[in-house]
Amino acid sequence: MKLLLACWRAAVAIQSPLMVVQLVAGLVDDGFTWSNLGRELVTALLAWGTVSLLWAALAWAWLRRRSRTAGLAFSVAVLDARQTHLLRSADVSDGWQQRTRDRLTASDRAFLVAENGQEEVSFRWRPGRSDHSVHGSLSFDTTSGTVLIDLRADENHLGVAGLRKGTSYVAMCQVAGELELRGTGVG
Repeated sequence: MKLLLACWRAAVAIQSPLMVVQLVAGLVDDGFTWSNLGRELVTALLAWGTVSLLWAALAWAWLRRRSRTAGLAFSVAVLDARQTHLLRSADVSDGWQQRTRDRLTASDRAFLVAENGQEEVSFRWRPGRSDHSVHGSLSFDTTSGTVLIDLRADENHLGVAGLRKGTSYVAMCQVAGELELRGTGVG
């Protein structure tokens, strides 16, 4: 419920300029009186409140579906600009780190991949169709067979359903799917 309210607040923030334009246009058409202002204000709040709530519900459902497929935790934190999750490889046999690196470099969404030693890989990931990307890094823990993924979103992302939030989480779900990693339930 907290995530749905957070999505709704984000949707209202994005749609409020449209609501103001509709309000002013209605007042210009009908003439400015206090009764017209009250009627236009109530109409705009009801209409845009409903539209933004539906928009937020769709974004919430889309994020929920993504988190289930990736096996990641689903909370209000999915809208954060920085996502850090501990994931486990599906196949922890010999050479699993190299297979994970190979999957990352073979992905059409990853670019500027640079290895920082044997235990860490830095990269950029394109979560959507546009040229925007998120910064990321993979850190391998060979003893436990886990990968710590840290993703940070830049500015100007449209995010989930245009909410301007959640881009890093969407990218995290995509990285987990592409690299065949699953959430550990810890982080």
